[in-house]
Amino acid sequence: MRAVQYVFTGMMAACFLLSGCAHQPSAPSSPSPSTSSAGATEALALAAPRHGDFGHYTLALTWQPGFCIGPEGNSCQADQPHTPLIGLHGLWASRPSDLIQAQVPVTTWWRKGCSLYDGEAPSAAPALSDALTHRLSEVVAHTHSSLVAHEYTKHVQCFGMGGEQFFSVATHLRDRFAALPAAAHLLTEAGTRITKADLTRQIEADTGPLPNRGVQFQCNKTPTGEAVLSQIWFTLKPASLDKFPKTDAFLSSPQLQDNCPAQFLVPQWPTAVAVGDAAR
Repeated sequence: MRAVQYVFTGMMAACFLLSGCAHQPSAPSSPSPSTSSAGATEALALAAPRHGDFGHYTLALTWQPGFCIGPEGNSCQADQPHTPLIGLHGLWASRPSDLIQAQVPVTTWWRKGCSLYDGEAPSAAPALSDALTHRLSEVVAHTHSSLVAHEYTKHVQCFGMGGEQFFSVATHLRDRFAALPAAAHLLTEAGTRITKADLTRQIEADTGPLPNRGVQFQCNKTPTGEAVLSQIWFTLKPASLDKFPKTDAFLSSPQLQDNCPAQFLVPQWPTAVAVGDAAR
């Protein structure tokens, strides 16, 4: 994460003055999708009024026990729900074109996100309906600082998208995956070691053939050094979110971000200690 915001600001100013690379806003956001059961065919769409010319979204889903496990032993609070096991981390836009033209490294975008446009600011949760707030409390990990506030501040606010619409779409995408046979099979694998190849095949049996790096896996390590499944990342076309989880929704990720070994543990929740003591 090498770039510094002051350098970026100067590069952006030069870009705007010399090449006119300022982004033209896209169409206004479409209405929020109505609440429905997982796997339904309701329209799912997001339009970014600002900086909307990015190439893909990463839908990051969590395997909650693995997301909360790690060497530090403190990533989730004691009130972390033990169900559902498949959660939502985020829906991340890739670098907008003005950052690419300004030669801002992708790793800087991953680290800084919207602060490259809005400046560093404390994470603040958007105003959300009571129903959506409750739903997010069920599926988003209870980290020590609000993950919902962090996701909104870092990955949403600079695009001009409303929090209600954004998180409604993100939770519906999570629900669509959780309704698949592959997700149900993963639940039965809790406590066992599986191979990356087998999990990919299970997912593709539901989605159809996926492009290279269309799905990638993230693993954490336990205090003993064992790799455990923590996240599943899907690379999606911004204009085809409504087609998820079918093949037409996917793109090949430009970056290799899979850090899991060929075989890893699908962890369960600890049973003898509190989550806050056992989670990373």
